[in-house]
Parts: sequence; C-alpha cells; structure tokens
Amino acid sequence: MSRNTKGIIFSVIGGACWGLSGIMGKYLFDEKGLNAMWLVNIRLLLGGCFMLLLAFCLRKQRIFDVWKRKETAGKQLIFSIFGMGACQLSYFLAVQYSNPGTATVLQYIAPVLILLFNLAVEKRLPQILEIVVLTAVVIGVFLLSTHGNIHGLVMTRQALFWGLIAALTCAFYSIQPKSLLETFGSLETLGWGMLLGGIFLIPFVKIWKVPGIWDIQTFALMAGVISIGTVIAFGCYLQGILILGSVKGSIFGCVEPLVATIFSVILLKQKFQGMDVLGIACILTGVTALAVFGRK
Repeated sequence: MSRNTKGIIFSVIGGACWGLSGIMGKYLFDEKGLNAMWLVNIRLLLGGCFMLLLAFCLRKQRIFDVWKRKETAGKQLIFSIFGMGACQLSYFLAVQYSNPGTATVLQYIAPVLILLFNLAVEKRLPQILEIVVLTAVVIGVFLLSTHGNIHGLVMTRQALFWGLIAALTCAFYSIQPKSLLETFGSLETLGWGMLLGGIFLIPFVKIWKVPGIWDIQTFALMAGVISIGTVIAFGCYLQGILILGSVKGSIFGCVEPLVATIFSVILLKQKFQGMDVLGIACILTGVTALAVFGRK
C-alpha cells in the first residue's frame, strides 16, 4: 500500500468516526440530559490519559520530550487549548444547538479557511477555481442558515456561531501542530493536547456536577464517544494530515458530514428541507472540487 493511500484511509476513518461521535453525542444531549461542555471535558480527560498511557508503553520517558524546550512546550500548550480543546467544545456545542449533520457541514468549511490562510502566506490572489469554491461555500452557509431568506435565520444563532467557530478551530487544528507531529508523533501530541485541554476546561465546566440520566446505554455511548470519536478519530485524522498535508487530509475527512447527515436521518429522525440539502451540496461540492482540481 502506498503512503498516499494510507493517508487517505487514515483521513477517511477519522472523519467517519467523528461523524458517528456526533450522532452519539446528540443522542446523549437530547435523550439522556447531558450537555456539551461536560461531555467534552470528560472526553478530553479520559481520552488524553488513554493516549498518553499508550504512548508511554511504546516510548517510555520520551513522551516528556516536548516539555524540555520552551518552543515546543509553548506550541503544545497552544494546540491543547486553542486546537484540541476549542475544536472539541465548539463542535459539540454546535451539535447540541442544531444536529450532527448541520454542525459537521459547518465545521467542514475548514478547508476553505486553510485555503485562505495559504493565500495569505503565499501572498497571491485566488485562482478562478478557488474563487468558485469560496463562492460555493458562502452560498452553502447562507442557504443552511437562512433557507434563502435574508431577513432571518432558520437555525439558532448559537448553532451558527459555534458551527463557524468549529470550522475556524478545525482549520487551526489542521495547520498548527505539524512540527509537533513530525518531531514527537501523533500519540504524544494528541495525548497531551487532550489532557491539557481537558484540565483547562475543568474550572469552567465543574465536572464534579454530573448531569443527565445514567444507565447502561449512557455508559455505552460515553465509551463510544471517548474511544471511537476521540482516540480513534483524532489519531487517524492527525496521521492522515501528517501524510497528506493539512488541505488534502481535511478534505478526505469530509466523509464526516456525509456520515453525520445520513445517520441523523436514519437514527435520530432529523428532517432536512430542500434548502438544507442544497446548502450541504454547495459546501461539499466546493471542498471536493478544491481537493480534486486545486493546486497542492
């Protein structure tokens, strides 16, 4: 199997697991009374501990190498708070205020934000294809949020706000930790990112105040959110962008909104109107065109 194929597989698995994670999270919010902030805090803490334990078994004391230099320690702290923690929290808040399909589609504006970042770094104007992609994404967000009516939103302001913040933090998450991944590997970068991101949230969340209804189903879904939606999803996604780069890796991960939308309809009985479908199509078509026809 070629290195490029491996990168694609990792990115697709990561995206699919994220999509399933959103479905499980939405069910826990609506049916079990949990909230996004508490769920994300527990998810980060437990996922981080698991990843660091696994990294320690493989690399022993080398998992602490990132803290031996101020430069790498600073990058790890920034990634933990503004990458890992912020990405997780904003996404699940968007899911809580809307649905997994809408939240993940809004989050996958991230490749376009990465494109804009690259344009700024390269100090050039967008090419025709890139202008078309940007236009398609803007139209898609407009249709999703307003259904074509400029006088009002059809989704809550909180859903739109947190969905766009999720896109911004996802873009940051895809770009910022590249040097950390290359130097220390995905296990350490991911593990420290989760653990420290979770610790940062504790004073704001007060995790000792446990919300919701707890039964076997709740525990099972929580285990799924932590293992499938956190450890496996982030591990595969980070490995994918390490191989493919931030733009291609994030785009092949676009299977997430497809998985989330399909299972939102099948399992959660969510209903999408024609304008929703058209908006989703605009966004996914735009980022897919960027992957297939765009420059590196």
